[in-house]
Order: sequence, then C-alpha cells, then structure tokens
Amino acid sequence: MTLVSDRLSMSIDDPVFPRPSSRRAESRGVDLAWASSVGWMALLSVLLAYLVGALLGITSWLGVGVVIVLTAATSPLLERIGHRVPDLELAGLFRLSLALKLLATLPRYLARADSRDYFRFGRPLADSFRSLQFAVDPGQSVPGTGTIRYLTGLVEVVTFGDEFATFMVFSMLGFVSAVLFVEAFRVAMPDVGLRRYALLVLFWPSLIYWPSSIGKDAVMLFGLSLVAIGVAHLLHHRARGLLWAAPGLLTSGLVRPHVALIAVTATVCALVLKSHSSGLSGLFLRLGVIATLILGGAVASNAVESTFNIDGLNPSGLTAALNLANRRSTQGGSGFVAARIDTPLDFPAGFVTVLFRPFPHEAGSLAMLITSMEALVLAFLIVGAVPRFISAMGQVRSDAYPAYAVAFTIVFVYLFSAMGNFGILARQRTMVLPLVLVIVGLPTAKERVRQRRRGTGS
Repeated sequence: MTLVSDRLSMSIDDPVFPRPSSRRAESRGVDLAWASSVGWMALLSVLLAYLVGALLGITSWLGVGVVIVLTAATSPLLERIGHRVPDLELAGLFRLSLALKLLATLPRYLARADSRDYFRFGRPLADSFRSLQFAVDPGQSVPGTGTIRYLTGLVEVVTFGDEFATFMVFSMLGFVSAVLFVEAFRVAMPDVGLRRYALLVLFWPSLIYWPSSIGKDAVMLFGLSLVAIGVAHLLHHRARGLLWAAPGLLTSGLVRPHVALIAVTATVCALVLKSHSSGLSGLFLRLGVIATLILGGAVASNAVESTFNIDGLNPSGLTAALNLANRRSTQGGSGFVAARIDTPLDFPAGFVTVLFRPFPHEAGSLAMLITSMEALVLAFLIVGAVPRFISAMGQVRSDAYPAYAVAFTIVFVYLFSAMGNFGILARQRTMVLPLVLVIVGLPTAKERVRQRRRGTGS
C-alpha cells in the first residue's frame, strides 16, 4: 500500500500530469491571444508609414523620432499593466489601439485649425522657457485657453518648434489616458472581467480621434484618467489614491474648472455610498478625503465663478453660466436648439441630447453622420446594459466605482445640456465617454458567477 501511495504521489507531482487547475488554465488559454502579434504588426506598419510620410514631407523626421521614443517609453507601462491581467492579452490590445491612434492623428494634423493657433502662440513661450523665464503671459485666461498655450510652449521646448512632433506628444497623451482608464477599471473592480471595457475604451472612435491633436481634449482626458485611478484606489481605502487624484484634479481644473468640480462631486458621492465596513481607520481616511475634496471643490468653484463671470454657484449663477455657454456654442453650421435642463422633467431630453445626438437625420456632413452612427451604437449598448447596471447598483456598497461614473455623467449632462452645437458637443463628450462605458462594461449575472468560480478554482 505504501509503494502504491508513493507512486501515486510521484505521478501527481510529475509535470507530465498537470494539476486540474493547470489543465483548466491551459484549456482556457489567453483571451484575445492574437492581439499580441497583430498589435506589433499594426504598430510597426504605422511607424513605417510615418517614415514614408517624412520622406514625402507630410510628417517630419523629428516627429517620427518623437513617436518612436514615446512608444518605447510607454512600452514598459503597457507590459506592466498587461501582466496584471494574465488571462487577457491586454498589452497587445494596447499596441493595436496605439496604432489606430497614430493613424487617426494624421487626418487631425492635416485638418488642424485650433491646434495651429495653440502651436503659434506656444512658440514665443518656448523661447522664454529656454531662457528660464516661466512667469510669462500666455495671452489668454488661466484656467482656460491660456493653460493649453502654456503647456504647448513647454512641449515645444523639447520638440524645437516642430509642429508635427508637438502634435504627437499630445496624441500620445490621449492614448495614455485611455490606458489609465482601463487600469482604473481594473483597480476599482478587480473581480470583474476587463475584456469588454478594455475593448470599448481602447477602440471607441471618438476616444481615438478627438484627443489626437494639440488642444484641450487630450489634456482633459489625461487629467480625468488620473482622477479615475485615484478614485479607484480611494474606494479600496488606499490613501495613495490622493497622489493620483490630486494632480488629475489640478490638470483638469487648470483647463476646465467646471469639469474638475464635476469630478469632485462624483468622488464625494461614491465615497459616501461606499461600505463603512473597513473599520475606524477606513472611516477616518474617508472623512479626511472628503474634507480634502470639499476644499478642492471650493477652489474649483472660485475658478468656475471667475471663468464664467458669475457671483456664486447658486441657481441664478448657474443659470447665467449656462446662458453664457449656450450663447458661445450656438454659432456655426452645426448649431441647434439646446435641450437645456432647467427642471427635473427636462433631464431625459437633456440626457439624450448630450450623449446621443446628432441623430442620423440631423447630420449635415459626413463627419456628423459618422458621429451620429457612433452615438446610435452607444444608445443600443446602454439600453442593453440596463439589467447589468441594476445588478451593479445592488452591490454599490462594495463596488462603488459605477456610482462614481453615474454621478459624473449626471452632473456632466446637466451642465453640458446648454451646448447648442453638435461639433462642440461631439468633442466635449469624450470627457464623459470613458465613464459612460463603465456601465456598458459591467458584467452580466452569468459572468459574475463565472468570475467567482474562476477565482475559487485558481
């Protein structure tokens, strides 16, 4: 009996006979494994196209060099995040998304308008920065357009006044933002499958196209992605979340303080809803974070009042700010009658307008038609995610990140319902899309059960 037992033990420990969990891992494999090779091939193909563009004078040699350097610099980040999800070829998806981002940057560069103004005003600022003179006047308000001019000048110090190279720095910033949003989802909801959300955020057309130029879009998306990671850590009672959220709020507040105030409001809502089962230390951490956020919100409120020239964020002040936003945005060929939210009854129309318009019959150009089709797909995805959202709200005290996403979306829709221009709305919608897609990325009941079984088996 002892001999049989020893032989049985040896056969089980022998690598020829893997353990049951190993068999499950081998049979399951790595999800989307093809993305590893396809991602590298796509990225190398786009870089080769950039080199050809430099020969033809479309791009620039310095710009291509900047792309190669930034791609190499971000590669360890992509690998590190990818290794945290071993059952999904996440690094390959990142590289494929980066290839599409670089490809989308070319039409954005060839059709540059506002970006050219930022670059032009950044040149004299870069000359001052090279002389170590940083207390300069960007010629526009800070927070606001002046911040982007200042940042563009800082970038031009290292790109030596090369417009395409400067473009690529901002485009890569937009790409890193998408990666950080995926990481925030993973940190906030580690027991939830990442596949659906990663595919949506990394390959959503608006998130690839709009934050691919010199301007506010890439900077705002980057700031909000830092806030998202900070919130994800804070919801797990990790104080280091403030080290992420603070620079994110500062970055977004220096460009659009009202959006930073939305992030503060949503963070407080999520922390209040979070379970209080973490003990006394968790309670003190939560109270300290809320107090810090309230202080930051007060600073952001003052910046909003200064930006919109209003006296306090009271109902009359908000009305005045919305009126100003409406007057500024209704100009141009893409103007329409804004669906202002003045009462709770106006919210459904405002929600549909901010997130899902223009409708296909409202599109006046090919670009608007593409935007309308994308918005239509988003509407179908959200409708299909309603059961998953209801299930997630039942677990909000343990997984409060969806509450952060919903709170941010609600306040965003309220403030941006005053916009009366489809073109402006399509661009500014990118700030809320990664959080709207959190709802679409939630798992079904079957996926939750499967995930729990997988965790138990491993």
